[in-house]
Formats: sequence, C-alpha cells, structure tokens
Amino acid sequence: MARIRSIKPEFFTSLTIAELPLSARLTFIGLWTYVDDNGVGPADARLIRAAVWPLEEAPDILQRTREDLQRLHAARLIALYEDSGRPLVAVANWSEHQKVSHPRKNRFPRPEEAAELAKYPVPEDLQSPPEDYQSSPETLRPEQGSGSRDQGSGNRGGAKPSAPADAPPRADVERVCKHLADVLEKSGSKRPTITAKWRDTTRLMLDRDEVTVEHALAAIDWAHADSFWQAHILTPMKLREKYETLRRQASGKRRPSGPQTTERNLTDEEIEDASRFA
Repeated sequence: MARIRSIKPEFFTSLTIAELPLSARLTFIGLWTYVDDNGVGPADARLIRAAVWPLEEAPDILQRTREDLQRLHAARLIALYEDSGRPLVAVANWSEHQKVSHPRKNRFPRPEEAAELAKYPVPEDLQSPPEDYQSSPETLRPEQGSGSRDQGSGNRGGAKPSAPADAPPRADVERVCKHLADVLEKSGSKRPTITAKWRDTTRLMLDRDEVTVEHALAAIDWAHADSFWQAHILTPMKLREKYETLRRQASGKRRPSGPQTTERNLTDEEIEDASRFA
C-alpha cells in the first residue's frame, strides 16, 4: 500500500543524488512510498516496478528498475539484504528522510538488526539478491549446509588453515578475483577493490570447496551472461554461496538467457565456454 511521504528541498541539491540517472532518482523517491514505516520492504523488483512505475509501458522497465536498485545500493542510499532467506530492501538513514508521526508496527528488521549482517553498510556484506524472478524461490535460497562450510563441515579434502596475513598473493586466487573485477568493470560498474575478504573467500572456494580455477572463471562468465544473475554475482562471497545453484541452472539451461543491456552481451563462443562448468 502506497504511503504519503515528504521530500526535502536538499534532495535536489545533493551531489550524491545528482550523480544518479533520472530514472534512479525517481525510483529512490518512489521507494519511500513503497517501504513500510520502518523504511523496509520486500526486495521484489516486480512489486517495486508496479508501485513506482505503474503506467510506464517501456518493455525494459522491469530490467531498468533492477538496475536502478543496483545503482542506489552502490551509492549506499538503499541496502539490499536478507533476513532468514527473505530478500529485503531498506532505505538508508530512513529517520533522516521521513518523520513518521504514527508509525505502524514494524514488519521487517532493518539491516543492522538482521543477524546475518556483521557489518553495515559495507556493500559486500549487503549483496544478497532480490527474489529470483525467473527461477523457483528454492533455487535462490542459500544452499543447505553452505553456512557451515567455513567451519569445515562437508569438506571433502580436509580443512586447510587460513592463509597468514603476510602470505604472498596466490596466482590462482588473484586470477579469479581479477577476472570478476574485470567483468564487473566491463559491464559498466565501477571497478571493485580486491580486498582481503575477496582473496580469502576465493581461496576457500578453491581449496575447501574444490572448485577449479577454470570452473570458477566459467561460473563468473555464465552468471554475467544471464539477465538475472549478472546483477547479483558481484563478489566472491556471493559467487561461493551460489556456485552450486549456478551449476545446476547451467546444467538445465546450457545458454544463459542473456542481458537486456547491450554492454553485457557475450558472444556465442564466450557463452559456450562459460557453460563448461555445468
């Protein structure tokens, strides 16, 4: 249900807002009427599109809404996250945007209240995807047992100790991290910084999960040739979490559906190469 909200004059002189496309600015304002009195709502692009762009007839409006959410998340104006497997979106600094005189009872927790979020608003800890609009909800839920992989359960080759802080970079780890950064930059996103967490997660994926470098690279390529997954495989953490889901989907759908934005299209040869990890 849409809600009456207010907008401050400072919105129009904000440098952060000015850097966004007009579509993302309007989506941001529209989100204020979409979320509840706690500033939180379901991260379902179909619902957001219906609430914010009900009369827009452009064929790519759903994809554009998803892209707007990505841009707002990258600008830290909203947070995309999960609570108990439920994808949510929260407007950052909600109390600064809106003063709700008689707030209704909270339906959803804020990001800082969600147990699985250790840090906020660091983007890599908030990159949980909205509900899969093309696959069944079950395929997008974190894999059973994935939460215990870091504790070593289910390890087929024996747990390997964490790399010491002063250890030299590993060529295989750097190759995977660099490839993901390259793909994200090529798609038009700002090139991400390869952090220690990126390297450590990639090392665990290669050593503990026994994913080969070639399969990791192919999974990245396959995901970024798919119109849904390209928006969500943005870090090694999410790649590791969703690897088995990606592999199963690739097995049943040899060719990704392909993005609607031309800058992310892959050639047939690249798509065939990417499918080899299935």
